Amino acid sequence: MSSCERPGTAALLAALIALAACQPVPRPLADVAPPGPDLLNLPGRGGLSVLEVEGLSGARAAAFPAALAEALQQREVPAVAGKGIRDSLFLLGRVTTRDIGGDGVEVDWDWELVDGRGRTLDRRKERDVMTRRDWEWAGAKALAQRAVAGAAALYDAQMPSPPPEERKPAVFLAGVRGAPGDGGRTLPRALATALQGQELLTTRERDAATAAVEGTVALARSGPGLQKVEIRWRVTRPDGEEVGVVTQANEIPAGSLEGAWGEVAGYVALAAAEGIADLVRRIPPDPPRRR
Repeated sequence: MSSCERPGTAALLAALIALAACQPVPRPLADVAPPGPDLLNLPGRGGLSVLEVEGLSGARAAAFPAALAEALQQREVPAVAGKGIRDSLFLLGRVTTRDIGGDGVEVDWDWELVDGRGRTLDRRKERDVMTRRDWEWAGAKALAQRAVAGAAALYDAQMPSPPPEERKPAVFLAGVRGAPGDGGRTLPRALATALQGQELLTTRERDAATAAVEGTVALARSGPGLQKVEIRWRVTRPDGEEVGVVTQANEIPAGSLEGAWGEVAGYVALAAAEGIADLVRRIPPDPPRRR
């Protein structure tokens, strides 16, 4: 239903809207203060600088820091190879291998995380098992993919934990009584959508809800060709204790709500949702239950 199809609906909408431990790893940190890339120029967080890993040799040793930095970036760790900036953390490493019989090789990664002053912040050891052929032929990128989990965990442990997500209040919609036309069906659906816009959830289980909301529509003669419509949204705790009531009222052309409410239901719900949400948020969270 649109406002142009029903005379007087626009007036109704306007009124309703108004309401309402091992040897130390080498520390090549003597000159690590020059500016780093823009990626790491973040206030108070200089990212992670990956330095050369002892135990690798040749081209693989030279390429490994960049390969590991790339693998770390894929895990959303702001990492670069080589020198960092003053606020960077530095990843030092040593890798050792040991034959374990047959064609097997045990690969031990010894990681140390230090700050710009060379102070150890944390250490971590990771053990991998590879075939001798895989170890000897693996390139820097392949080794980085095998080593990245331990390096990322070491860095992530230094980052502040995100705040716990706030639990949104849940509302049980107890229905709408007295609405003419299809208002008994369309108003609850529209209200559920409007309450989501107010950062509230809806639930079909009353016992799981923070609050219950029930609507009542009352119509009365108001004058020649007019009706007074009043919509009351009663907000209660799940046990029935009343928290408050949001009221909407206006005069409308008689019979204008007898059929499909259409977009009117949406406007009514939007006008009521803010007041309902305010009442729901006044309800304190349930105290912890004894086990």
